[in-house]
Amino acid sequence: MTTPIWITFVILCIAAIVAGIIVAFYLLQEALIFNPIRLNKDFKYHFTLPFEERWFMINGQVELNAIHFKVEKPKGLIFYLHGNAENVKYYGETIQHLTDYGYDIFLYDYRGFGKSSGKIRRESEMQRDAKHIYNELLKEYAEQSIIIYGYSLGTGIAARLASKNNPKALVLETPYFNFIDLIRCHKSYLPADLITKYKFRTDRYLEDVDCEIYLFHGTEDKQIPYKSAKKLSRLHAKAKLITIEGGTHNDLMTFPEYKAEIQNILS
Repeated sequence: MTTPIWITFVILCIAAIVAGIIVAFYLLQEALIFNPIRLNKDFKYHFTLPFEERWFMINGQVELNAIHFKVEKPKGLIFYLHGNAENVKYYGETIQHLTDYGYDIFLYDYRGFGKSSGKIRRESEMQRDAKHIYNELLKEYAEQSIIIYGYSLGTGIAARLASKNNPKALVLETPYFNFIDLIRCHKSYLPADLITKYKFRTDRYLEDVDCEIYLFHGTEDKQIPYKSAKKLSRLHAKAKLITIEGGTHNDLMTFPEYKAEIQNILS
C-alpha cells in the first residue's frame, strides 16, 4: 500500500523545518548565546572604589579591556570571569564589594563585550584569552594568593583555567554541568552535542583541579538548573556545594548564606 502524497509532503515539510532550525542554530549560535553590550573606547568608568583600567593585546590583533580594583595591602587577587551578557561596567558595580575582604579584583571583557575588540568565534579563543591574561597577572601576584571566580558562562572558563594552573581556590557561581547539558535542558529537540561549537566541559575540567572548589547555586535558578551544581559536586572530593534556598540566577550575593560562606572563603 502506497503512502498518500499529502502524508509524504507533510513529512518532508517537518523534516525541512527541523533541518532549518538546526542549521539556523549552528550558524547563529554566537548571537543566541552571547548578549554583549558594547561601549565606546572613550567611555569613562565610574566606580565608588579605586580602580585601574587595563588593556591586553592578544596576538597583535585583539585588544581586551579590563578593570582592576585595588586595596591597600591585598591578601591576593580575585580573578573574575563574568557571564554571557552586559560588560565589566555592570559586573564591576556588582562585585566591587568583594574588596571588603581584603582582595584586589580583576575582571575583563570577552571579545566584542564592552570596549574589547574582536568577535567571539570559537570556545578555544575564549579559553586562550583567559590563559593569556592570567599568565600576565602571575607576574604581579603569587599564584597561591589568586582565587579564580566564575559566574554563569564564566564558570566553564574558570574551571578550565583552574585545571591548568594552581590557584588558591576555585569559586563557581551558578555553574552548568557543561554547555551541551545546558542546551539539552532548554532545547531538548536539538542534537546539542553535534551542532554546538561551545562545549565548556566543566564536568571534565574539575577532574584536574587540585585546589578547593566552591559551588554556589540557587534552587530557583531558571537559567541554569540547580541540578547542574548538584551533579558537579559529586565529581570531586574537594567540591563543596553551597545551596541558596530560593536563590535565582542573579541574586545569590544578596542572601546571608552566600555572604557567610564567601566570608569564610576569603578570610
